[in-house]
Amino acid sequence: MSHIGAVTLVECRPADWNRRFEVLRSQLQGIVPTALIEHIGSTAVPDLPSKDVVDVLVGVDHDHVAETASLLSDHEFDLEGQRAGHSWLSWPHRQERTVVVHVVEAEGQEWHDRVAFRDLLRSDSGARARYLSVKRAAAADATGWGEYTARKAGIVTALLRTIHQD
Repeated sequence: MSHIGAVTLVECRPADWNRRFEVLRSQLQGIVPTALIEHIGSTAVPDLPSKDVVDVLVGVDHDHVAETASLLSDHEFDLEGQRAGHSWLSWPHRQERTVVVHVVEAEGQEWHDRVAFRDLLRSDSGARARYLSVKRAAAADATGWGEYTARKAGIVTALLRTIHQD
């Protein structure tokens, strides 16, 4: 299945997704030994259907985000995009992703938001249900990953706001 077109959610497969993450973590630690590495996204949340793509957060010094992305690209990760302080890469490539690696500043705001969002979904069944409802609607209507992500932005922002109010 091509991941450039329609978005398909699959039922939770924690053993497969955790195994995929651990293999990748080992690989990433060999390439960037000083990086912080976390399993994020829906595949890191028990009982949450997801795209069959594991999201990995790699935290490095702010000044090394682009350099780290380039290094990962040299190790055959597919560099899909960059903006200030955030690069994202696919494995094995963007047409058949099994992993997306997000390189951000370790302990920076984006790092904290992504980890906090994962932890909220793990611990709050109401937040998880709200997010899943939006995910399902977005997957049903979106014509590609960019649109799918954009359609989820509002609920992500709203749920992050609840975290920041505490």
